[in-house]
Amino acid sequence: MRSDLLAFINSNRAGNLPEWSTPAVVIYEDIPDKFFDIRDVKNVDGSIKCDFGNGEASYFNGDEGHSYLLRFIRYEEFVNQFRIHQADGSFQDWTRGWSRPDYMAYDISENKRCFIIHELSSGDIRSKHKDGKMQLLKTVVALCKIPSMKQFFNTFAGRCFCFLSARGCVDATPMGMADSFMDIYNKLPDPLPIDNKSITNRGFLAFETKVVKL
Repeated sequence: MRSDLLAFINSNRAGNLPEWSTPAVVIYEDIPDKFFDIRDVKNVDGSIKCDFGNGEASYFNGDEGHSYLLRFIRYEEFVNQFRIHQADGSFQDWTRGWSRPDYMAYDISENKRCFIIHELSSGDIRSKHKDGKMQLLKTVVALCKIPSMKQFFNTFAGRCFCFLSARGCVDATPMGMADSFMDIYNKLPDPLPIDNKSITNRGFLAFETKVVKL
């Protein structure tokens, strides 16, 4: 799929740019933990995962008896690599106009529990809602134009999600973490649906939330 995505980038590049021939780099991290937070590590590096309550979104990964092996791909950094900076401070951009949500994540086990596109924002949801929703929409539309990606999404049997996380979204709290996992899991708030037919017609469900319950 990496080669198919690169081919799609080349076929949609600006006309004055040559084909991008350098192999694309995919940075990812596998996380099997039962519950954890994620953070934006762009320009910071380190682990995507951080302690519960310290990140920009919280994941409750599975139920009491099972958790999933989630592979987080640093998608924004993947898209950003197709740029060449010039001496005058400008840059040539093979992915100009592309949306760049922070992460994609999916269950790499045979269960194929979920595929996720996740946009994190440090701002308030009231100011980030429109831009965040557009980021998710444009990403879903673009990726679904690639036959191998569309086929990959279909293997998750209707469990493809987009999440927008920002200050003011549905949140979890570290309070009560001494309770049993299922007590916590069952008390988690429901996410706020994002109603967009262009997303749902492509097999994705979209939500505003800082709590991802799998």
